[in-house]
Amino acid sequence: MPDIAPFIQDSQKLTSIFGYWPSFHDAEIIELHFWRGDVDADKKRYVFPILTVKLHVWELTKEVDERGYYVARHHTLATLRFYDVYEFSMEGCNQQNAIFELLIEQQERTDGPSPFFTVEFRPAFGMGASLRCLRVEVADAVPCASDGKCMPNTALEPTPTAP
Repeated sequence: MPDIAPFIQDSQKLTSIFGYWPSFHDAEIIELHFWRGDVDADKKRYVFPILTVKLHVWELTKEVDERGYYVARHHTLATLRFYDVYEFSMEGCNQQNAIFELLIEQQERTDGPSPFFTVEFRPAFGMGASLRCLRVEVADAVPCASDGKCMPNTALEPTPTAP
């Protein structure tokens, strides 16, 4: 499969951390926000649906720690943004939302805007999703703790409130 990073806006925010575009194997979907956009033909405003997904992603090394577990490094909270989303489908959601991988492929077509992207969050435990969009962006990539929580002085994390 060809390297998708050159086709993703600001992909260097992730590739500078990992040295390559990660597979997102075992990444956890932390947050998902879907905005319907803002279309007003009279005002010539055409902002189509935007999906923003925050994931906890890391690199699993071949090193083994004292407990016999593989060592993970580069724990990162990555925020990916998908523009002009259509054909969105989502199944499942739980307290972890681990994925096997995130597949992003650039495709061409003979009718309609081209190129476009097909995106698939392949579920391992929890949420899975698929969509098509016209643009993909790495909105943010910040270091985080091994539990996916923000580290001091990186990014603000919403504080949950009791119902």
